[in-house]
Amino acid sequence: MAIASPPGVGQVIDGVIEGQAQRLDPLAEQVQGWLRNAVARGGPTGLQLKNFLHGIWLGHPLHPALTDVPIGAWSAALLMDLFGPSKGADAAVAIGTLAAVPTALAGLADWIDTEGKPRRVGLVHATLNSLGLGLYVWSWLARRSGNRQLGVLLSTTGYSVGVVSAWLGGELVDRMGTGVSRNAWEPPVQDFQVAAREADLREGQLAAGEITVDGQKLPLVLLKQGGQIYALSGVCSHWGGPLAEGQLVGECVQCPWHGSQFSMRDGSVRQGPAQFAQPCFETRVRDGNVEVRTPRAAR
Repeated sequence: MAIASPPGVGQVIDGVIEGQAQRLDPLAEQVQGWLRNAVARGGPTGLQLKNFLHGIWLGHPLHPALTDVPIGAWSAALLMDLFGPSKGADAAVAIGTLAAVPTALAGLADWIDTEGKPRRVGLVHATLNSLGLGLYVWSWLARRSGNRQLGVLLSTTGYSVGVVSAWLGGELVDRMGTGVSRNAWEPPVQDFQVAAREADLREGQLAAGEITVDGQKLPLVLLKQGGQIYALSGVCSHWGGPLAEGQLVGECVQCPWHGSQFSMRDGSVRQGPAQFAQPCFETRVRDGNVEVRTPRAAR
């Protein structure tokens, strides 16, 4: 008779979060509403700040890049608390605490546009991070006041909380795909393929196209403008929204799900929350058909 293995720590944490879904979802929705209103009240400046925190300027999500600083500093502080020097540990606690603030802001910017389970897990992740940060601030104050024993106890507790939170962060990316480009596994199109009939395209209007590569159907979004035909992957790199159902804003296609904007000319991100550019295709017209392929430099 088979004996079921006991659940791991990760399964227990996941079970607790899902068990509290009815409580977490309304709270998460409310917090997201507050944050979205704050961005809206900021006008263009608020939107620019949100885009900056997404990491659009970096071409990579900013939050995971920033997390290395507080994690590294607090890990160093833990080791120096154990083996010395004490002043170095105090400095590392301070550095990690300061670096945690922009890291948290970047994480919140990404979390605003999540839904379902990633939103629930992200809320718990952020709550634990906030608790850990509070413990480190308290630790820093205790160290400065000369109560080193309390300071070490608080920072060690904060580090333990951070380990659990970091595990949840890994779950968000590795298991749920949060922050991962939805185009990462699209195969390159080696040879020109028919995507649509040119007669079906209207000047200045988005249109849907489709090709098949290695048995996989790839939706496209097409635009005929100024005598040119532009083609991008039709799957938004952020959460997979159908770009062909979006709007044309200037030269950009705007995703109907979360409002990300991509240049139809080269696929570059012009507005978040998307952080990765859309795959862009070469186009040509043959026998009344619009044909596309992946540029050689991108294969």
